[in-house]
Amino acid sequence: MKFTGRATAMKLATNLGEVYRACNPDQPLSARDDRYVDLAQARGTKVITTTMARRIENCHTGEFLQQLFTGHRGSGKSTELLRLKEELKSRRFFAIYIDVEGLLDLADLDYLDVLLSIAKQTEEELRTSGILLNPDLLENLGQWFADKFIETDQLNELSAGLQTQAETTANIPFIAKIMARLTAEMKTASSRRITTRQKLEREQAVFIEKLNILLLDARAKVQKHGHKDIVLIVDGLEKMHYRILPDKQSSHAHLFVVHAEQLKAPHCHIVYTLPISLVFNANLGNDFNDLQLLPMVRMDAQGLGCLGAVVARRVDIAATFEQASDIEELARLSGGVMRDLMRLIRLSTDTDNARIGALDIEYAKTTLIREYDRLLRNEEIEKLEWVIAHRRVTGDEYYARLLNLRIILEYQNGDRWAGVHPAVLQIPWVKKRLENETRD
Repeated sequence: MKFTGRATAMKLATNLGEVYRACNPDQPLSARDDRYVDLAQARGTKVITTTMARRIENCHTGEFLQQLFTGHRGSGKSTELLRLKEELKSRRFFAIYIDVEGLLDLADLDYLDVLLSIAKQTEEELRTSGILLNPDLLENLGQWFADKFIETDQLNELSAGLQTQAETTANIPFIAKIMARLTAEMKTASSRRITTRQKLEREQAVFIEKLNILLLDARAKVQKHGHKDIVLIVDGLEKMHYRILPDKQSSHAHLFVVHAEQLKAPHCHIVYTLPISLVFNANLGNDFNDLQLLPMVRMDAQGLGCLGAVVARRVDIAATFEQASDIEELARLSGGVMRDLMRLIRLSTDTDNARIGALDIEYAKTTLIREYDRLLRNEEIEKLEWVIAHRRVTGDEYYARLLNLRIILEYQNGDRWAGVHPAVLQIPWVKKRLENETRD
């Protein structure tokens, strides 16, 4: 399969420094980025952004669609959600994109943190868009939060800060300062985070009521400005750390299963990203309207061609690779994981040569294989054998960990199926074990 690396109306990377910068695995593409490649058919799905937006638009007035969106980390979910925001905008919805990774501590995440970030970002997004909420409402909300959650020394500090900024900034409501302070406390590992959560837990019912009062006014205001309604897109939750809690439940299940009702409490359309470890949890279907999965790009001719196109939209392959066929080799090892493909390209640029050659490709492949080797436990080899034999996974915690680490990947080709990451299959001791099992 030949990838020419030629594209129009975009600047391609022509040296290895530019290749490194163009293939950042941690940077999602903006909604209108020319480098975007539609991978829906290669994933075996419809265009997810259109599907999700259509379902929201088709809702009855007063009906709120609360959807879950999942997929492996690094599969391209954030890029799709940014395109969803643009799609909703074209349908006259006011979409608020909330990246919780930048707001909260993913190592220790609670449903109260999520709801607080929703309140903060809704007020801020409307204000920066020139849509002002009812000032009396904001004052009342600010006073309630101050009375319940802000210590005297913090209150004095906030008041002083507002007076100092009044001369140089736009009129920032007191509630905005309080929300910023509280979410900052949720992000930093401190005793105040514990105290604030305890207070919020005690006031949970009133807190959710206040949040919905805010959302009700926000929805009314955006509708007066010509929008159909508000849609919250809460991204980054799939990145929350996976750990087993004292009650033997995973941190993932604790948020999305135990506290599903609280996450559904906001009275508006919501899209939450979901850790793929929960994709087989039957309880989710009882609590949420819909679950959309973003599968891996399949490793057939069409999928490999699409992955080659992803690279060719960023890189002048002829100018930077000695052999264009090396792109297909890297694509195969990536397993269709966009993050791993970008990572392999970046690793290949770690050379003193002007172009990427065979030794550089081998170095990149070996490095990725070693990274997965460090993640896999000896006793998990039996789980891999079972996946290979049955092409699926079950909903227990062992498979949840393997899915979360991308050791096992979800695909869709007609039916959903699972496979072991190609890099894992190249780990020497795994390869030897599987070969012995085959001979036996």
